[in-house]
Amino acid sequence: MPTAPPAGTAPQSGAGIQDTRHHPGCNFLFDDGFAATITPAVEEEIKRYIAEILKFSTAMNLTAVKEARAFERKFVLPSLALCEWLPAEGVLLDVGSGMGIPAIPILLARRRLRGALVERRQKRAEFLRHIVRVLALRADVQDCDIRALSGIQADACVARAVANPEKLLPMVSPHMRTGAVAVLPVARNAPSAGIHGWRFEGLEVVGTGREKQYVQRYRWMEVSRET
Repeated sequence: MPTAPPAGTAPQSGAGIQDTRHHPGCNFLFDDGFAATITPAVEEEIKRYIAEILKFSTAMNLTAVKEARAFERKFVLPSLALCEWLPAEGVLLDVGSGMGIPAIPILLARRRLRGALVERRQKRAEFLRHIVRVLALRADVQDCDIRALSGIQADACVARAVANPEKLLPMVSPHMRTGAVAVLPVARNAPSAGIHGWRFEGLEVVGTGREKQYVQRYRWMEVSRET
């Protein structure tokens, strides 16, 4: 994975050195405007995750991406970028988790989070259980529709390419603790959703170039479940 150049030098895509002056014991990943600080141990775990993706990709139709570096740039760095708005601990709900994006990179970087990965396609869910075992993650995988589950009591929710916030937020509302956040990558011109119980907190733009990511942030406020 690329890391940031020494202080005073402009970051270059593809650079591969470690800046320990500002991030002792950590690697600072930088590419296409995305940045994430992770330990060398987490970096190795992410490499292992990518290797498993590419190993099973063809058989399970996981992704059209064939190279580790391209997968990192397209999926891993945008996932890690979401950590900025997520809690350090608690339960992370990922709806339509698929091959584990964005939840798996986040759970690797934030080991005090526990994952609740919801993926109704059984083959994908089995792959996720494999990843959870291989990487020793604190996560449960549910192979059903989110609407079929009882309350999960999540502290944060993420979802990628599942539904727009207008449809997604009502589905996850029964599963959120008061004050929980939803951090949702969206299309460039997606309007903010006005959903009862959810407060829109902002639109973030992360990254540059082709992989630029637009992120809407919401917070679940305490409301009566009957209203």
